[in-house]
Amino acid sequence: MKIGAVDISSPFILAPMAAVNCTAFRMLCKENKAGLVYTQMFDVELIKNKNKREVKDILNITEPERPVSVQLIGKDEASIIKSVKLIEEFADIIDFNVGCSEKEFLAQGYGAHLLSNPALLENIVKKMVQATSKPVTVKMRIGIDAQKIIAVTLAKNLENAGVKAVCIHGRTAQQKLAKKVNWTIMKQVKEKLAIPVMANGDVTSYTQGLELLNKTTCDFVMIGRGARDRPWIFNPKKAQIDNSEIKEQILRFIELYNTYEHRGSSQEVREHVFWMLKDYTTKQNTRKVLNLRYIQDIKEFVYQLH
Repeated sequence: MKIGAVDISSPFILAPMAAVNCTAFRMLCKENKAGLVYTQMFDVELIKNKNKREVKDILNITEPERPVSVQLIGKDEASIIKSVKLIEEFADIIDFNVGCSEKEFLAQGYGAHLLSNPALLENIVKKMVQATSKPVTVKMRIGIDAQKIIAVTLAKNLENAGVKAVCIHGRTAQQKLAKKVNWTIMKQVKEKLAIPVMANGDVTSYTQGLELLNKTTCDFVMIGRGARDRPWIFNPKKAQIDNSEIKEQILRFIELYNTYEHRGSSQEVREHVFWMLKDYTTKQNTRKVLNLRYIQDIKEFVYQLH
């Protein structure tokens, strides 16, 4: 399977997640057989004035996690194109976010807000495609609200604008993360497009991922919150894992964090550890990890879990 000229080894893809997709987390998902990993989204207004060295440090992409898709969010064409030029040598794929429905981004005209102006969106994407030799993709929702479901028409127009894949989150912007995803719309998009289509929404297990692929006939399935809690979700051999394997995964994350991250943020580590302890069966209070101030203390806490 390919997106543009980029080979993707598995149809299971890690979704971009703000404050989640650090380098160590991406690497752990890759080790667990994710076919493609995304960075978190980057605001073009924060990227555009950086130099190449700063951009390289911010992205912090390692060779073992490739291929990597770098996601941008914004609305100003000049800022977007400048950011594309700055990230292209580090990214394998460049993605544009038209799915974010957080209030502060919508207020700036970012993310899903662009669905209310398809002509502007299509023009931005066309310019992105012209600005880089790397494949450009778009992650979108099915529409602003139930009265404005535009996914099929918009996705076709984006294909005509030169994108190499689209990802469809099967909800409207108004729904945010509530209610069931609309897999019928995702299927309709896939039927109309020649480029690969990713289905996204509510997958919390490998089996559910396969079901979504079958229901929608999409080429890929993108997993967000399900992967945050279970980075091993991409590996069919780890559909059911026990406490010792969960502990192994957590300790591997801490090892990767200590090796590849430069922030040394105990808050970041303890949040990841807490999420990954979701399926850990114990009478001990795993919430206690959220009170620990040092990474070494977090590591010791994990070791003593039984």
